[in-house]
Amino acid sequence: MIYGGTHCIIIDAESRDQVLQSGTGWSGQSEIGRVEVWNDETFSDGLSASHDLEGSLAFFSAVREHHRFVNPTFEITPAFLWYWDAFPSNGGWSYFDSAGRSVELIRIAISMDEWKVEVSALEMRTFLAASGRELLVQKDYTLLTTNKIAPFRRVEDKHRTPWSHFDWFAMEDERSSETTAFSNVMGKYIVTGTVTARVRRVDTRKEDKNYIEYIHAIDPRTGNMSLHTCNPDMLGDYGDSSRMHWMTPVYFSREVLNRYTSEPHRYKVTAGHIWCLDLWGLDISTNTAGLVEVYLGELGRLPEGEQVHWRAYNVPPEGEMDEGRFRRDFLNQSIGSPDPAGDLRRARRRAAEVTTALLGSPVWRDLDPQAATEFEALVGPANNDPAALTAPTITLTKSLVDGIDPAPLKKYLGGNEPGEKSIALLRRLLLSLGDTQDSAEVFAALQAFRSAGGVAHLGGSKANAARVRLGIEGMSPSDAFAHMTVALTKALNRVADLVEENAATSAAESTRRPRLSLTLPKVLTLFAKARTQTVYGQAAPTLARELRT
Repeated sequence: MIYGGTHCIIIDAESRDQVLQSGTGWSGQSEIGRVEVWNDETFSDGLSASHDLEGSLAFFSAVREHHRFVNPTFEITPAFLWYWDAFPSNGGWSYFDSAGRSVELIRIAISMDEWKVEVSALEMRTFLAASGRELLVQKDYTLLTTNKIAPFRRVEDKHRTPWSHFDWFAMEDERSSETTAFSNVMGKYIVTGTVTARVRRVDTRKEDKNYIEYIHAIDPRTGNMSLHTCNPDMLGDYGDSSRMHWMTPVYFSREVLNRYTSEPHRYKVTAGHIWCLDLWGLDISTNTAGLVEVYLGELGRLPEGEQVHWRAYNVPPEGEMDEGRFRRDFLNQSIGSPDPAGDLRRARRRAAEVTTALLGSPVWRDLDPQAATEFEALVGPANNDPAALTAPTITLTKSLVDGIDPAPLKKYLGGNEPGEKSIALLRRLLLSLGDTQDSAEVFAALQAFRSAGGVAHLGGSKANAARVRLGIEGMSPSDAFAHMTVALTKALNRVADLVEENAATSAAESTRRPRLSLTLPKVLTLFAKARTQTVYGQAAPTLARELRT
């Protein structure tokens, strides 16, 4: 059986010799990591030593127990977390590198009986070098032996170097009937600061940056790929034609987007832009050949790690630039580019708003956070692998079929028939509003494709029929997604149009309808006349005529 522990504190670099020569016992044990009020009424806040070594010791980290009432808690000096701009992550803390990727900084596993804390060594040493301090690691462990062993005399040893001091001994345990011997090791060692490959994100801006060369053309004489650096300092503009133009288009296969679309909480991808949190962004477009198009100078603004990622998917030019982007960037015309997923999101919001005005609450309800994130990040398949259509189809179905709220439909329609679910209710609503195009069919077809088309379940004999019903049979994943998106957008806008037309018609009819304007005396007079009639059958028509007048 072994018990004991490890403790770490920060020391000033010039205090190393004094700390090591103070003995192998724990330095700052009474002051670092706990509050003390001394006999001379001096207050120690536990962050630094006020008595020992004149304040050269400082708190770094500790695990505090709470009398087994709750699990122990881990604490670390905020300066270390602030230096790396760290944020809580699963089981510890992480930070963002210059490319916006998460890097693990601290890993923690704590239970009621034991705990383990690991700090990334490179980041630790970089921090120490920047702060001009060192880490003092102190250890005290005792090992109890229960096996029967031959009697032996006490043995001990000492270890002394300029960066470590340790004492060790082993002896028989004559005080206990359960253990036969025990040994103990106690001491401390120093971790020094040094410049490592780990650099804070803000400090990478000061370093020399490497720039990648990209394929931008094919040499017509040799057929070889023409490469050029994306270094902005080596690119020209309209005032400098002696160098490659900053806005030279470079092309990439759509697989380049997988890295970003797979992490919608970190990246936002639209038809014209990629954002990595608030750290960096990149303008993009899709050309007529389905390739992702980026200007050479824009690539030079990316972090070096991202440049390497894009180079892996760089392909020779093919197709023509998106007309909208060409007219915006080169003709200075205000015009948009195709954005099917964006059009779909706008159509869903519109349909939700107008049905709220009619029914009191939206037919397409607010999505839960996870589904909302997936829907907002929807851009379609990044390649033509049939499996690439699966995730976008599930997202479309969750957002536009599962997202239908049957409650306002039932209330407006006066209830539902046996087995009548959300899509059938929507279809009945639209019929009541004059729908002649069966605008709900695309939602039913999408649901059928999700169920029988091999998306959410294994595809069977009905898979082909489901694709035919949705209108995507024989299409590539990219074309199928585009077809579904356009059809769903059209249906949502048709729903909104029907509701708005119905509201406009109702408003117009209400302005033409005669208004009933009666005062209380007139009503009493009319009922008095009715009572004087001897034939009750004649009273109602008379009263009705006078009420209308």
